[in-house]
Amino acid sequence: MLVRIAALICALCIAAAIQAKEFSENEHYEVLDGPASKEPEVIEYFSFYCMACYRFEPLAKELASTYPSAFKKSHTSGLSPKPGMGRKMTQAYALALMLNKEQAISERIFKQQFGQRQSIDTQDKLKDIFVQAGVSEQDFERGYNSFSVMARAKQMDKDARDKNITGTPTLIVNGKYKILINGFRESDDLVGDLKLAIEQLMNK
Repeated sequence: MLVRIAALICALCIAAAIQAKEFSENEHYEVLDGPASKEPEVIEYFSFYCMACYRFEPLAKELASTYPSAFKKSHTSGLSPKPGMGRKMTQAYALALMLNKEQAISERIFKQQFGQRQSIDTQDKLKDIFVQAGVSEQDFERGYNSFSVMARAKQMDKDARDKNITGTPTLIVNGKYKILINGFRESDDLVGDLKLAIEQLMNK
């Protein structure tokens, strides 16, 4: 009984907090054209070549833990150390998702790019990352240019264009609301305020 009461009090406190703090259109979020998603979702559009995305990773993991069925990530091809590598990195991310290696691959890529400051600027260097994560060279070669991986990478690029993603990281809630990170720059609790904003937008 006490456990149920405590859980109810906790839920009421969360609900009160969500209602108490209001977030404003064009300051904290922007409304996008087009229909909202049918199911609740939070998508982070990111690039492995983006330092801000690397720094955003702890927050992204927090959001993934809070919204395990709704939170997703989508790689964008806009940033690149040389022509074509942005798209190659998107293919690599699509392959990592297909192999259920997204976390291991992402951590290694970000660590090499920004922790070790060794740019991944060739397909062979990408292959080395996958091998380090336990993927055979044969599986990498077979999967990297497969129809399913190419199609998934193409869809990521189309989705970024449709949502007019011009910078990373960018959070889109329910396919309809673009979080304006700069609107939270004065926040004393960035993670908490982002969660509250996401909750409100999910329930619009």
